Amino acid sequence: MIFLANRTNLDKRQLLTRLHNWLQTQATTESAPIEQVWYHTTTGNKVGVRARINAPVFLGTTYSVDEAELHVSFDFPANREYDFYKIQWVEAEREFMLGWHQDETHMDLGECHFQLDCDGETVQRASATFLDMHPMNVFDQRITDLVELVDAVSWETDRPRVPDQAVR
Repeated sequence: MIFLANRTNLDKRQLLTRLHNWLQTQATTESAPIEQVWYHTTTGNKVGVRARINAPVFLGTTYSVDEAELHVSFDFPANREYDFYKIQWVEAEREFMLGWHQDETHMDLGECHFQLDCDGETVQRASATFLDMHPMNVFDQRITDLVELVDAVSWETDRPRVPDQAVR
Protein backbone atom coordinates (compact mmCIF):
# COMPACT_ATOMS: atom_id res chain seq x y z
CA MET A 1 0.00 0.00 0.00
CA ILE A 2 1.36 3.45 -0.89
CA PHE A 3 0.56 6.44 1.30
CA LEU A 4 0.91 9.99 0.08
CA ALA A 5 0.97 13.20 2.08
CA ASN A 6 -2.50 14.56 2.91
CA ARG A 7 -4.05 11.13 2.61
CA THR A 8 -7.18 9.94 4.33
CA ASN A 9 -6.36 6.23 4.50
CA LEU A 10 -3.43 6.41 6.95
CA ASP A 11 -4.43 5.24 10.39
CA LYS A 12 -2.83 6.92 13.42
CA ARG A 13 -2.68 3.66 15.34
CA GLN A 14 -0.84 1.96 12.46
CA LEU A 15 1.63 4.84 12.15
CA LEU A 16 2.35 4.89 15.90
CA THR A 17 2.94 1.13 15.78
CA ARG A 18 5.42 1.58 12.92
CA LEU A 19 7.24 4.36 14.80
CA HIS A 20 7.32 2.29 17.98
CA ASN A 21 8.66 -0.76 16.16
CA TRP A 22 11.31 1.26 14.32
CA LEU A 23 12.52 2.91 17.53
CA GLN A 24 12.43 -0.45 19.34
CA THR A 25 14.77 -1.95 16.73
CA GLN A 26 17.23 0.84 17.57
CA ALA A 27 17.29 -0.26 21.23
CA THR A 28 18.76 -3.71 20.63
CA THR A 29 22.28 -3.28 22.02
CA GLU A 30 23.78 -1.87 25.18
CA SER A 31 25.58 0.84 23.17
CA ALA A 32 22.43 1.94 21.31
CA PRO A 33 21.26 5.54 21.79
CA ILE A 34 17.67 4.44 22.44
CA GLU A 35 17.24 2.67 25.75
CA GLN A 36 13.49 2.13 26.09
CA VAL A 37 10.40 2.72 23.92
CA TRP A 38 6.76 2.90 25.00
CA TYR A 39 3.38 4.22 23.88
CA HIS A 40 1.98 7.36 25.43
CA THR A 41 -1.71 6.71 26.03
CA THR A 42 -4.80 8.65 27.03
CA THR A 43 -7.84 6.74 28.23
CA GLY A 44 -6.30 3.58 26.85
CA ASN A 45 -5.73 4.94 23.33
CA LYS A 46 -2.32 5.35 21.73
CA VAL A 47 -1.65 9.05 21.23
CA GLY A 48 2.13 9.04 20.84
CA VAL A 49 5.40 7.19 21.12
CA ARG A 50 8.10 8.00 23.63
CA ALA A 51 11.67 6.82 23.93
CA ARG A 52 14.31 7.20 26.61
CA ILE A 53 17.53 8.36 24.96
CA ASN A 54 21.16 8.11 26.01
CA ALA A 55 21.82 11.74 25.07
CA PRO A 56 25.62 11.63 24.55
CA VAL A 57 25.36 8.51 22.38
CA PHE A 58 22.43 9.90 20.36
CA LEU A 59 24.19 13.24 19.80
CA GLY A 60 27.58 11.65 19.18
CA THR A 61 29.35 13.92 21.67
CA THR A 62 29.57 14.73 25.35
CA TYR A 63 26.45 16.42 26.65
CA SER A 64 25.23 18.17 29.81
CA VAL A 65 22.73 15.47 30.75
CA ASP A 66 22.92 11.71 30.31
CA GLU A 67 19.25 11.06 29.66
CA ALA A 68 16.57 12.67 27.52
CA GLU A 69 13.26 11.56 26.05
CA LEU A 70 11.93 11.73 22.53
CA HIS A 71 8.18 12.47 22.35
CA VAL A 72 6.45 11.88 19.01
CA SER A 73 2.79 12.25 18.11
CA PHE A 74 0.88 12.52 14.84
CA ASP A 75 -2.72 13.34 14.05
CA PHE A 76 -4.66 13.42 10.80
CA PRO A 77 -7.53 15.89 11.27
CA ALA A 78 -10.19 15.44 8.61
CA ASN A 79 -10.88 19.17 8.49
CA ARG A 80 -7.24 20.11 7.64
CA GLU A 81 -5.28 19.81 4.43
CA TYR A 82 -2.13 18.65 6.21
CA ASP A 83 -1.06 16.32 9.00
CA PHE A 84 -0.35 17.49 12.54
CA TYR A 85 2.65 16.33 14.53
CA LYS A 86 4.84 17.10 17.50
CA ILE A 87 8.41 15.84 17.66
CA GLN A 88 10.13 16.92 20.85
CA TRP A 89 13.40 16.45 22.75
CA VAL A 90 12.67 16.51 26.49
CA GLU A 91 15.12 16.77 29.37
CA ALA A 92 13.26 16.31 32.64
CA GLU A 93 16.38 16.99 34.71
CA ARG A 94 16.64 20.56 33.36
CA GLU A 95 12.91 21.06 32.66
CA PHE A 96 13.90 21.66 29.04
CA MET A 97 12.03 20.79 25.85
CA LEU A 98 12.52 21.71 22.23
CA GLY A 99 10.92 20.53 19.05
CA TRP A 100 8.55 21.06 16.17
CA HIS A 101 4.80 21.47 16.26
CA GLN A 102 2.87 21.23 13.02
CA ASP A 103 -0.64 22.00 14.19
CA GLU A 104 -3.30 24.70 14.42
CA THR A 105 -1.57 26.74 17.14
CA HIS A 106 0.46 29.88 16.53
CA MET A 107 -0.67 30.22 12.92
CA ASP A 108 1.08 33.61 12.82
CA LEU A 109 4.26 31.50 12.50
CA GLY A 110 2.85 29.33 9.70
CA GLU A 111 1.70 25.71 9.61
CA CYS A 112 4.79 24.53 11.50
CA HIS A 113 6.76 26.13 14.29
CA PHE A 114 9.75 25.41 16.49
CA GLN A 115 9.24 25.76 20.24
CA LEU A 116 11.67 25.79 23.14
CA ASP A 117 10.38 25.52 26.72
CA CYS A 118 12.33 25.79 29.95
CA ASP A 119 11.20 25.77 33.57
CA GLY A 120 7.56 25.43 32.56
CA GLU A 121 7.43 28.37 30.16
CA THR A 122 7.99 28.93 26.48
CA VAL A 123 11.19 30.91 25.96
CA GLN A 124 11.38 30.79 22.16
CA ARG A 125 9.09 30.19 19.20
CA ALA A 126 9.94 30.53 15.52
CA SER A 127 8.55 29.61 12.15
CA ALA A 128 9.83 26.24 10.91
CA THR A 129 9.85 24.49 7.56
CA PHE A 130 6.49 23.00 6.68
CA LEU A 131 6.98 19.34 5.72
CA ASP A 132 4.15 17.94 3.59
CA MET A 133 5.27 14.35 3.12
CA HIS A 134 4.60 10.89 4.50
CA PRO A 135 4.79 10.95 8.33
CA MET A 136 7.66 8.43 8.43
CA ASN A 137 9.65 10.74 6.13
CA VAL A 138 8.77 13.70 8.36
CA PHE A 139 10.01 11.71 11.35
CA ASP A 140 13.27 10.77 9.57
CA GLN A 141 13.91 14.37 8.55
CA ARG A 142 13.17 15.81 11.98
CA ILE A 143 15.34 13.23 13.76
CA THR A 144 18.20 14.16 11.44
CA ASP A 145 17.60 17.86 12.18
CA LEU A 146 17.28 17.21 15.92
CA VAL A 147 20.98 16.43 16.45
CA GLU A 148 22.01 19.77 14.92
CA LEU A 149 19.25 21.63 16.73
CA VAL A 150 20.19 20.32 20.18
CA ASP A 151 23.84 21.05 19.39
CA ALA A 152 22.93 24.66 18.51
CA VAL A 153 21.38 25.41 21.93
CA SER A 154 23.27 27.98 23.95
CA TRP A 155 22.62 28.80 27.59
CA GLU A 156 22.89 32.37 28.78
CA THR A 157 21.99 33.21 32.37
CA ASP A 158 20.34 29.79 32.71
CA ARG A 159 18.06 30.44 29.72
CA PRO A 160 18.36 28.33 26.55
CA ARG A 161 18.28 29.84 23.08
CA VAL A 162 18.61 28.47 19.55
CA PRO A 163 19.95 30.79 16.84
CA ASP A 164 17.28 31.55 14.23
CA GLN A 165 19.44 30.14 11.42
CA ALA A 166 19.55 26.74 13.21
CA VAL A 167 15.75 26.37 13.14
CA ARG A 168 14.60 24.36 10.14
